[in-house]
Amino acid sequence: MSEIFELFVTRARDVLIAEAALRLGLGLKGRGAEQAMPCPHCGGKDRFALNTAKNKWNCRGGSVGGNDAIGMAAHILGLDVARRPEFLESCGAVLGEAVPDGAEQLTAERRAEIQADTEARASKSEREAATRAAEADAFRDKELKKCRGIYEAARPGTTNAARYVYARSGLLIDLALVHCRAMRFEPRLTYWHGKDERDKPRDIWCGPAMVLPFVNSDGQLIGIHQTWIDLERGPKFRPQLICPDKREPLPSKKMRGTKKGGLIPVAGEMSATRWVVGEGFENVAAWFAAQLAEDRPLARPTFYAAAGDIGNLAGAAARTGRFAHPSNVKFDVKRVARPVMMPSPDPDPGRLGEGFPLGTHVRELLFLGDGDSEPVWTAAHMARAEARAELIAPGIDVMTVWPPRGHDWAEVIAMALRGEAA
Repeated sequence: MSEIFELFVTRARDVLIAEAALRLGLGLKGRGAEQAMPCPHCGGKDRFALNTAKNKWNCRGGSVGGNDAIGMAAHILGLDVARRPEFLESCGAVLGEAVPDGAEQLTAERRAEIQADTEARASKSEREAATRAAEADAFRDKELKKCRGIYEAARPGTTNAARYVYARSGLLIDLALVHCRAMRFEPRLTYWHGKDERDKPRDIWCGPAMVLPFVNSDGQLIGIHQTWIDLERGPKFRPQLICPDKREPLPSKKMRGTKKGGLIPVAGEMSATRWVVGEGFENVAAWFAAQLAEDRPLARPTFYAAAGDIGNLAGAAARTGRFAHPSNVKFDVKRVARPVMMPSPDPDPGRLGEGFPLGTHVRELLFLGDGDSEPVWTAAHMARAEARAELIAPGIDVMTVWPPRGHDWAEVIAMALRGEAA
């Protein structure tokens, strides 16, 4: 090998995977070292991965990988590094340069073979993606029908659910029945978890539950929220559910269908220009109860809603802007302390529709913070929620109110209201 080609290959071997990924057109997301994506050569959804910190790559579809950019380029381009012309082509790809003159070139037949293989793989990947999309659509349709069936079968306007809401939030039963029109009750709702010995869905509990709808911006049902109830078991008034296999506690709340881009109506109308939004139904119901007691003219024209969880409340995070927790650390496999990274407080402007559906007509928005979650993590989400609202509805007056540390609004307000009643 001449000195020119030796230098060409040496330079290619020194190229880092992160640098080669950009030259090969791989779409890296943000600044994270771990990256997963469809394989440019064999398709899939996330079968191709690379780690820019460890300078490694792998493809689960082809069961190949390594710690050199040349091999990665060869896999992506369908080249065989055991063949000298294709090895040099791979070197040129990672360098972003043409192979020096005088090198053995790929034959026209071999180029045509590679091109045909690439086109065949692309066609197969498109067919597989279409099949997955059709299967996902069918699953969503089936799940939505189940959600509608459960919600429509549940009883509207019953005091059983209202008693739970009063116990948790302090909202009086008669007021809950009048204002919380989306609230429904099912006396015997099955709790499904895992599979039985015949590989069939296993029911581990059947009992009373409050059923609430997730609705989109048009008010159409897209999912449901189920809360199993036990009014004899305070302070949460929910049953203790245990996984039969692991003997670990299970959540007594479940969501079905789609929550992303949806919200749970608590009270009022979505057409209102003033909204109050929190994570859970109980916290928002408690705030509604307090405002009814203190300022009914303010409460009556306000729309109160729950997002279901903090992710749906805050919306999608920007790919940049993550920051280290000021005190929390985690230990890697070598027992070296690493900072715990917090999500970006900035929203992704291209994914504003992934959070709860805020109307552009809203002029005032009050978020209810949660005081019993990790404070830095929660604050980052709430900052993003506020920034997202300002992008969706420019000029909106938005703020977050926080309960005392270690508590949520349902607990604080319910205790205060019942104390006043006593």
